[in-house]
Amino acid sequence: MKKLISYADYAGIAASALCLVHCLAMPLLLAVFPLLGLGSEHHGLHDALLLGVTVPVLLALVPGWLAHRDPAPLLLGLAGLGAFLVAVLFVGPAFGQGAETGLAVLSSVLLIAAHRRNHRFCKACCREPKAIQTVDR
Repeated sequence: MKKLISYADYAGIAASALCLVHCLAMPLLLAVFPLLGLGSEHHGLHDALLLGVTVPVLLALVPGWLAHRDPAPLLLGLAGLGAFLVAVLFVGPAFGQGAETGLAVLSSVLLIAAHRRNHRFCKACCREPKAIQTVDR
């Protein structure tokens, strides 16, 4: 189980970093899209990023919380995931690309911090020696 959590943390960090790069590079790419004959629609990528960000939260942060009981990674992850969903599904269509980008960048930073903290706590769980239990008679 700990390997699954570790791999999911790495996948979450990678997906969040990809989202961050996408959000920061998109204004530059939008300028190039017409030259390449591409439209400015990139909903397919947003759908893939939503899946790529959501699955690691469920596979790493929830079991990680169950293992080490530190609520910070789970709360950071849920805040980041919530912010990302709100950015893509509501803020972007209602307020435009700039507002969506700002909130999505914040969500990526929260998600990366959550996965890093979860990974650190899970590694500490693996390193801690088992306590020797004695029975008093």
